[in-house]
Amino acid sequence: MPENALPEDPNERYNNRLERRLKVLELLEQAGFGLYLPPDGKQRKDAVDKLARLIARQRELPKLSRATLDQASAQLETRLEAMQKHLPTDVQYRNRIRSRNDW
Repeated sequence: MPENALPEDPNERYNNRLERRLKVLELLEQAGFGLYLPPDGKQRKDAVDKLARLIARQRELPKLSRATLDQASAQLETRLEAMQKHLPTDVQYRNRIRSRNDW
């Protein structure tokens, strides 16, 4: 397959797009930025799942497997959780109290 040709599989195209987004988040973290996540665990999970769906193109969303979206959510959550240490201390404290995640 030529280097600039798009993969035919929607899951593969989605995973390529996800990798590019994860690299951007990694660069932001390395620069000392953090994205605020809701303190409530359910809201946090919903926000990450929504982000995973928003990365997909509208026409390919129905073709993506549930496993692909779940894996994407897990990768995004890992990257976003790592960014939480860059938030101000009072935000970190509130998130730890309300969230039962030990980060």
